[in-house]
Amino acid sequence: DVRYLGKFIYNQEEFLYLDSKEGKFIAKTEFGKPDADYWNSNKEIIEDWKSSVETFCIPNYNVIHSFTADRRVKPSIKISLMNQDEPSQGKQHLLICNVFAFYPSEIEVKWYRNGQEETEQVQSTEPYLNGDWTFQILVMLETEIQKGDKFTCEVHHKSLEAPYQVDWHPQSSDAAKNKMA
Repeated sequence: DVRYLGKFIYNQEEFLYLDSKEGKFIAKTEFGKPDADYWNSNKEIIEDWKSSVETFCIPNYNVIHSFTADRRVKPSIKISLMNQDEPSQGKQHLLICNVFAFYPSEIEVKWYRNGQEETEQVQSTEPYLNGDWTFQILVMLETEIQKGDKFTCEVHHKSLEAPYQVDWHPQSSDAAKNKMA
């Protein structure tokens, strides 16, 4: 469902908008009420704006759809140990799963220790823009690391046919901790 949404802003504040679905101008502030009343009383202006869906929105949507709505970019994944000292028993460490260069932004990232999902000490950022039309997210696990532990960062994303997993072992080399999906 394609619709036209025109926003009118003055002094960094939206005061009025037009929604083609509602078919009228809607005041967001007192400042916008006179304009909304005036433009809504002129049926020719309303019809011109509503026709923009057919003449502007749909043609442009059809052009950009393939590289926006249908676009899929597989994530890259890097696991890092935040504490620079060697993992030692009885000490809390922060493992970071950096999932980056993916599109679209909807993503699910899980941590596992020795095959069991970790949910208690997991924190995550929201996906954020990289500046190149891809996104990045950091998912952190605060945990004690025991000898022989295997930690897994699992990523679910529209661009992947199946969940992708990257493993991290306390004795892993830096090269083994970085993987590309």
